[in-house]
Amino acid sequence: MLGVTGAWAAENGTGIPWFTAGTLCTPDDCTAVADKFPGAVAPLAPEGSGYPSFWAVLAIEVVLVGLAEAYRTGLSDSPFEELTVGDVSPGGRFDPLGLAESGDLEELKIKELKHCRLSMFAWLGCIFQALATQEGPIANWQAHVADPVHANVLTNAASGFGFYQ
Repeated sequence: MLGVTGAWAAENGTGIPWFTAGTLCTPDDCTAVADKFPGAVAPLAPEGSGYPSFWAVLAIEVVLVGLAEAYRTGLSDSPFEELTVGDVSPGGRFDPLGLAESGDLEELKIKELKHCRLSMFAWLGCIFQALATQEGPIANWQAHVADPVHANVLTNAASGFGFYQ
């Protein structure tokens, strides 16, 4: 549900649209975007830097996220014996503020599903904007505010969403 927020923050902070960010920073070299970020951006794990390699970080993340998902789904025994499958959504350890205690749990589950669907729809909007205009959401918003008659969904849909350019 944070995809749209991440795309907005990345473009707002760097000026680079979300769909081109991966081409500028590869596992071998990340210095191409050093001028876009505050501070120095070092290549990922240059020789003798003391930083872990990209592949080591990726392997650790896969293992840790895999374990968390296995505990969540009940595929593996949870180290938290007070939790059972179904205690975490919403509530459980993912509710540190205790917001799930004040309302009906089934109603909160429905609200969470609706928010997820809305966020997926918003992400589809970002994808279609990128296809139609080859620009990010902030650049599209700025163009629309500057000229709402000529920079809107109808004028961009006529371009074929980037497929015919």
